[in-house]
Amino acid sequence: MRIPVIVVIAVLVFLLTRYVISRKILYFPVSIDSKQLAQITARIPEAEEIRIHVGKSIELHGWLLKKDWAGLPTVFYFGGNAEEVSVNLADFSTRLSANAVLVNYRGYGQSEGSPTEARLKSDALAIYDHMAKQYPLDPARCVAWGRSLGSSMAAFLALERNLGKLILTCPFDSIQAVAGAYYPSWLVNLVLEDRHRTIDFAAGIASSTLVLVAPNDEVIPNRHTLRLYECLTGPKQLVPVHGAGHNTISAFETYFDSVNTFLENTLEHPGSDRLTTHPEK
Repeated sequence: MRIPVIVVIAVLVFLLTRYVISRKILYFPVSIDSKQLAQITARIPEAEEIRIHVGKSIELHGWLLKKDWAGLPTVFYFGGNAEEVSVNLADFSTRLSANAVLVNYRGYGQSEGSPTEARLKSDALAIYDHMAKQYPLDPARCVAWGRSLGSSMAAFLALERNLGKLILTCPFDSIQAVAGAYYPSWLVNLVLEDRHRTIDFAAGIASSTLVLVAPNDEVIPNRHTLRLYECLTGPKQLVPVHGAGHNTISAFETYFDSVNTFLENTLEHPGSDRLTTHPEK
């Protein structure tokens, strides 16, 4: 039976629309120009620019903060869906007790290409592998840190490279589930291309994990963070940053205090938890 041309065209238009719209909703690339790069370098001279080639033709751009390779852990940071990672350099330089690698997603900052879930997860592994070839990195002394959307890439990297520690800021069980809190499920399932289902592999993560929660999170309802936390089977801590919202959590002293304490200490057993009650759902 021959399929009418108009049907084929309609299907192709739908698929293209689904691909474009779903990613326009999820990813909000923020660019940075050469003048801004120069200002960052002048203001934070210890921040070293890095460029990493992935695939055949894509170059990713980011930053390296080298403090003490032998004495401090090394953090690989993955930002939110509208975050250009250089905004963290000042805080990471002065407030974080670790070396840090911060690379922008495809299409963000000066990184080339366009973001998709598969590409970003592949890039996370490529970034780690590149740095591991250049520097004496011990996976047990490395930390994947993801904020919001970045929690998907950080968790994936920790799992695939068996890193010693994982930090998740305002994470979620899946983008699919979070979107379902705002839109009809049938529409989400029809349109959403990248679903970032961290909950599907969370139980396999062996890394000691710190989960930072904004009790007043207005973007990711706490129940989605708690579902992910409950699925983690390794050593873990859940720390609420009281008074914080989704976009303000890093401005609170508790935030970096908790991160540095976690980096310095070892969790003794699965389920280790500083909370006696969970944050609001």
